[in-house]
Amino acid sequence: MSMKLESLNSNKILRQILPSVFFIVLFALGAFGSKLLSVNLIAGFILLLLIGNIYLQNKVISRIFGVIFLLCSSYMTLALFDDIADGEATLRGGYWVGLLLVMASFTMSILLILGYEKKKQLIETE
Repeated sequence: MSMKLESLNSNKILRQILPSVFFIVLFALGAFGSKLLSVNLIAGFILLLLIGNIYLQNKVISRIFGVIFLLCSSYMTLALFDDIADGEATLRGGYWVGLLLVMASFTMSILLILGYEKKKQLIETE
């Protein structure tokens, strides 16, 4: 089942395509900024899966990546709050940008998990 241009609407773009594009941009920037080959290979593989997911719209890939990204976002939120609680950083010091990025990632992860609505099956009775 591939994506058809006729089937695109604002709900589908918001719930299925936007989260994938958001994470594609994040991983592309991470791969571009890294000099390690292993990081580039892993980021490239994830990029290919996310790009393929935009076209194929596979429910399993979306939910697996959504859960993984949600766990990573939760970890980063705890790490940011730990730095603030220890006094190592303040929100005035630029950490608010990281917090906004983590919250956007958290939201996009949830949209990636819930991006596919269940199709209602009609049961005919005789």
